[in-house]
Amino acid sequence: MSTTPLRDLVSQRLNLRWAEWSAAHPHLAGVIDRTRLVEQTVEKLRDDPDFQLAMRQADVDEARLGSLLFLLEQADKWIGRLLPL
Repeated sequence: MSTTPLRDLVSQRLNLRWAEWSAAHPHLAGVIDRTRLVEQTVEKLRDDPDFQLAMRQADVDEARLGSLLFLLEQADKWIGRLLPL
């Protein structure tokens, strides 16, 4: 986690859903600033108590892959809220 900035991680996860979501919502996708969407998602994640807890746990033991998976799931949750299908 320390080698990949949160912003990059969120951007990568967003890219996984973007093609499908933008195909379903082409007009909306055309007016969304993806950079701003990533920034807003990062802000929401940093304010999320579950995310903060997972980050503290990951800092204590970086080998805990479960914590890292939880972080990715939280990023996916916020991306899903921002880009509902």
